[in-house]
Amino acid sequence: MLTAFFSASAQTGLHINDLFEGRIISQEQMIETRVRGKTLEKYRLSYYRSLRFNASVADCQRLRRLVDDDARDHFTSIYETNNAYTQKVQVSARDGKNRFLCYQEQRTRQKGQREVTVIYMEGSVGSLEQLEELLK
Repeated sequence: MLTAFFSASAQTGLHINDLFEGRIISQEQMIETRVRGKTLEKYRLSYYRSLRFNASVADCQRLRRLVDDDARDHFTSIYETNNAYTQKVQVSARDGKNRFLCYQEQRTRQKGQREVTVIYMEGSVGSLEQLEELLK
């Protein structure tokens, strides 16, 4: 039960936490992945949590604002193409762990819909640049 508490509170203090708590998109509409332990050691991470779901353009605008709020005064990498928008942020460290947030939305064949992936990671990796190198 204690592990569940710490897993659920990892994003605490971030604006995007409302999404992880199911207050923006219902949890029934999302595919969630959580990973802890040895699997992540080679990436110098201790926790990985991702959400994948389809969202309306209006929901995506709201989510981008939340990510922008979390990115304020932090290092951010943004990459945009005709079909996708990706934002990666190194947010403030917490409990001695560096924390990272990645947001991606892609256009789908359905008009007005986007496929969204949001990833939260934490660990000892020192920077967003180092994390990108480790994940290559």
